[in-house]
This record gives sequence, C-alpha cells and structure tokens, in this order.
Amino acid sequence: MSYDTLERQIRMLPEECLEDVSNYIEFVIYRFQLSKKNEKPHDLSEYFGALKEMPDGLEEQRRLRDEWN
Repeated sequence: MSYDTLERQIRMLPEECLEDVSNYIEFVIYRFQLSKKNEKPHDLSEYFGALKEMPDGLEEQRRLRDEWN
C-alpha cells in the first residue's frame, strides 16, 4: 500500500477515529524500534577469529640455530 492510499483512507475517517489511528501508528513504530534493538549483530568471529596464532619468528630462528649447534 502506498502512502497516498493510506493518507486518503485516513482522511476519510471520522474525527473520532483519529486518536485510535494515532495510537496504532505509535504502537507500530514502537514495535519496529524494539525489533531493531533486539536484532543480533553480525558475528564476524568466523572471519577474524579464524586466524591461527602465528609462531614467534625470533623463537623459530633460535630453535633452528640451536639445531645446528
């Protein structure tokens, strides 16, 4: 439904119904904001947490040097 259609329907309502429509719109906005707030953030740990711990380069050099001695 487009905004124009919705606006026409609201304009055709009697004045007594406008308070109910306003309350319902506020409820819809509240529900939308609540759903956005409860959305889980994207879990990027599968990309960044998947990096293996790299060995210390100096320790590796010492180990290789000591093998020859």
